[in-house]
Amino acid sequence: MKHPTDKLRVNIGRMLVSVIGFGALAIFVTIAFSSQDPLWFTGGFDVLPERVVIYQAGQRVELQAGRPGYDALAEAVRASLAQGVARGSGIGLSQGSLEDAYTQYLTVEVFFDRPVKLHASINTGHPTQMLFLITGRHSDQPIVFLGKAGAYLSNGPVLKTVQPIRDALKTLGFYTEP
Repeated sequence: MKHPTDKLRVNIGRMLVSVIGFGALAIFVTIAFSSQDPLWFTGGFDVLPERVVIYQAGQRVELQAGRPGYDALAEAVRASLAQGVARGSGIGLSQGSLEDAYTQYLTVEVFFDRPVKLHASINTGHPTQMLFLITGRHSDQPIVFLGKAGAYLSNGPVLKTVQPIRDALKTLGFYTEP
């Protein structure tokens, strides 16, 4: 018969597993809640844009399925997004920066026929359009600006790479390495 004065046994291993498990679960749930994406850790992206618009020094070239260059550029966009998100940028586009992107620099804008999800540890929402700044302001980081209905959100995610897009633009004759 046990008495209240008997020595308690503590299982250190079980206690450590419980504390670590609870900590990992708390981190996962916190990120899933703040990103509004329970699959934030999966990465990958398998949606091709409906159309791609290239802006270069004030010129606008629109590519849709079936037009020369569309397949290569749409696949490059998908490949860049599939590499995943490194972090949030903390950068937003002013109206002036957006105008400059359209009129002075090399920029790629893509449109999707339905809202898409870019899995990340930050909230990326469900954009229907994305803007990639290839040259000019903010092009030193591989940022993609996400938007809906013609407006872009701030804190665009920093992708791991946009090199596939640069390579496709180079192949199509729009881009030369600096």
